[in-house]
Amino acid sequence: MRRFPSLTTLLVAVAVGGCPRPEVPNPLVGQTRYLCCNLHYEAPEINDANYLRGALVPFGTRVDIIKVKKTRITFQPVGHPPLTLALKYGEKTLTMEQYLDRLFLTDDPRTQLAPPGHDKKQAAENAKRRKLIEEGIVQKGMTKREVLMALGYPPAHRTPSLDASSWTYWQNRWATMVIHFDGDTVSRIER
Repeated sequence: MRRFPSLTTLLVAVAVGGCPRPEVPNPLVGQTRYLCCNLHYEAPEINDANYLRGALVPFGTRVDIIKVKKTRITFQPVGHPPLTLALKYGEKTLTMEQYLDRLFLTDDPRTQLAPPGHDKKQAAENAKRRKLIEEGIVQKGMTKREVLMALGYPPAHRTPSLDASSWTYWQNRWATMVIHFDGDTVSRIER
């Protein structure tokens, strides 16, 4: 004789499996942070491929965190529309928390740049370097930190470790740019 589950068993199974779990709010929601680095967008939804094209949100821009989901964050940068950023390609390399910690800083990263200084030559060099970073341009001699500010984090699926001697960026969907380092300094840029 074949036994069928009781109605109570079926109801309990449906209730347990079919009920949505309450969403735990992320502590970043409602917070104000600073962008670690320049960020480009062509549409209000972007991903971690980090294409180097479209409108530029400058590093150090204040952002209000609106919503955080499992692999997405929606934020409002000052002077720009709300943006949703998805961790799509690097989710096997980074957790969402690690990704958010990289991008959204409690302190303005512009304070980490070298001050103008008293020496005129050094002041001019520091001002030039800052302008390049603000424009999203990398040149030979920049440090890894300066490259991060100028271009953002390289996509984790192409550059899984920042300790690597070269970082690969997507200029667009078809073309890449590789930044080569000698230690902490850019030695060559391959387009």
